[in-house]
Amino acid sequence: MKTTMITKAMMAVLFAMASVLTVNAAEPVKVTNEEMENGRVSAKVVYEQEGTFLTPEYRFEFRYNDKGQIVEKKSMKWNGTSWMNYYCMKVAYTNTEAYIDYSLWNKDKKAFVLTQKYVYTLDEAGKFLAWHSYKKEMTGWELNGLINNEVLLAKR
Repeated sequence: MKTTMITKAMMAVLFAMASVLTVNAAEPVKVTNEEMENGRVSAKVVYEQEGTFLTPEYRFEFRYNDKGQIVEKKSMKWNGTSWMNYYCMKVAYTNTEAYIDYSLWNKDKKAFVLTQKYVYTLDEAGKFLAWHSYKKEMTGWELNGLINNEVLLAKR
């Protein structure tokens, strides 16, 4: 009888401990901080919150043209002591298209290296018409993906 009571008490304690550990093992929370300049977001830092501690993860820096459109987004990762370049996206606009150059940071070259290109096509009213993705290959640029209105309408 005494052994059964002790076993039940131990099981209750183990269950309570498991419940507490499960609650504390929840996914870390992401927290962001935005830096503003001239009424626009010039930088955004994403932190991981565990309990009362914040650990930086990513920093994004934005540049805009005179129309207020984003022309560059640069991303950096936190390595534990400083920010390290990660990728850079540069955007150029026409009346009906947006061209995006996606570059990854190359540690050896100490520069961003262009790896992908995207073209978004819009009609005069700004309605989406098509998206083209190009990937850099040894011989040049190769079409990597295509989405247009017909593809989107067929998936509905």
